[in-house]
Amino acid sequence: MKQLYTFLVVLLVSCASAFGQSNAKTTDIQELLYITKAGELGVQAMKANMESMRKANPTIPAQLWNEFEKSFTKEALVDLSIPIYDKHYTHQEIKDMIALYKTPLGQKILEKTPLVMQEAMARGQEYGREIAMRAIQKMQAEGTLPKN
Repeated sequence: MKQLYTFLVVLLVSCASAFGQSNAKTTDIQELLYITKAGELGVQAMKANMESMRKANPTIPAQLWNEFEKSFTKEALVDLSIPIYDKHYTHQEIKDMIALYKTPLGQKILEKTPLVMQEAMARGQEYGREIAMRAIQKMQAEGTLPKN
């Protein structure tokens, strides 16, 4: 009986310790996502995509789009992201990222990343057009694609 009691105490202590670590990690993930403005950026991206979807689907009533948009909150996106960060990063890595993003360099990374991504996407599209034009010209020269 004494062994069973000892086992139960050890089990409860280890479960409480794991639960405490999990809560601390979750809290730190939330802080990281807050610092990086992940929720806000997700909502902005969703709204931009939704505008394109509205234009592509004009028969869908505006009320449906409005209800859909109301359901997309930064808090919901953060909540959806927590298990993903928990899966891919250790608690220490989360703490290290928080420390990084609180530095001047980290703040600059957060400020400049959207601009860098926007420019990179624009350059990628331009590059894709260049490659497509070369491929079209090559195929036309070879006679495998008719010239217009």
